[in-house]
Amino acid sequence: MLVHSAFHIIGRKGYEMLIDRGINKAHTFASVIDSNPDFELVSPPELNILTYRYVPAAVQESLEKASDPQCQIINSLLDKLTKRIQKSQRAAGNTFVSRTRLAPPRYNGESITLFRAVLANPLTSSAILVEILREQKAIAADDEKAQQLMVQLMELIDT
Repeated sequence: MLVHSAFHIIGRKGYEMLIDRGINKAHTFASVIDSNPDFELVSPPELNILTYRYVPAAVQESLEKASDPQCQIINSLLDKLTKRIQKSQRAAGNTFVSRTRLAPPRYNGESITLFRAVLANPLTSSAILVEILREQKAIAADDEKAQQLMVQLMELIDT
């Protein structure tokens, strides 16, 4: 009954508008991620979902040059960092993205932990999308456990 009522109130055009806006927001968020050198867009949006992760620019450079065993170690630390950032962000309650594991081709099928953003809320603005990344970057810099992981990453890429 609820679905039937919602469809009649919002209608086909209303749902079409909501879906199109979600897709457009996903493309906007992908552009925001791509323009930030400390984030890596892993799967560009096909609909209103995309995946990405926080990877400082220096770490991205090291990943490009690293051997497969080195990539595995770096990605393992990035997995832990992504989990820590996501848990802290969820606990703070200001912004939210979930996380998932995928095996992107660029990492030879190695499963990595990623942020997963579903852009379905019609009230999500571009400013909120920018704030999500700002907050994630701040957590990486300020959270004690995240700082320890960042130190390990930097030590690893400096060797």
